[in-house]
Amino acid sequence: MRSGPIDLVTVSREYGAGGSEFAQKLGALLGWPVLDHDIVHRVAERLALDDAVVERLDEHPPTRLAELAGMLLVTPPESSTAFTPSPLLQDRVAAAAQAVIREAAESPPLVVVGHGAQCLFRDRPGTLHIRLIAPLELRVKRLCARLGCSRTTALNQARRMDEDRDRYVERHHHRDRRDPLNYDVVFNTGRTPLDDAAACAALLVRASREAPVSAAAPAPSTA
Repeated sequence: MRSGPIDLVTVSREYGAGGSEFAQKLGALLGWPVLDHDIVHRVAERLALDDAVVERLDEHPPTRLAELAGMLLVTPPESSTAFTPSPLLQDRVAAAAQAVIREAAESPPLVVVGHGAQCLFRDRPGTLHIRLIAPLELRVKRLCARLGCSRTTALNQARRMDEDRDRYVERHHHRDRRDPLNYDVVFNTGRTPLDDAAACAALLVRASREAPVSAAAPAPSTA
């Protein structure tokens, strides 16, 4: 947690750990806006793309095949039967997402979900960086309930999304998303209910904003 009153919270999350729900609960407790799914729409407007296209690229790095094809200036073989975005387009989407988040953070307070925001604002005063994790099997159960899919589908989806988000942060911020030193607080939502986690985070924010500003220490006497 950076020095000074907290007016910005970033939320990193494992897929299925409840990041969006946590952010909404925290925003409601604090009366702060939450920047989450709306990032897709704002990026789409900025780049004059359809929301659906941006959604498919958001927080996803280029596939390794697409990266190789880009270096070799050839078309990935699967592109003949499916939409395969170029690394250039995916990097443009990522850059636009960073711009959207930075602009929104100019008018705090704000809660930001994902997109490597903990890296964007790692040196910003008054910022609290939070990470949500949970056991894989619990996340799979949550995803099955939410998506109505099989365990195998949910398991593959969780692993793929976590890998994509890890690679996304590595590609665009050159940091390890899983490194706990990126965060001030880590909540295991397998042990801590989302309501309790949000209440704890809100308490930290309020405490930072209510703490008196300490007076500067007097200069040592030279007498």
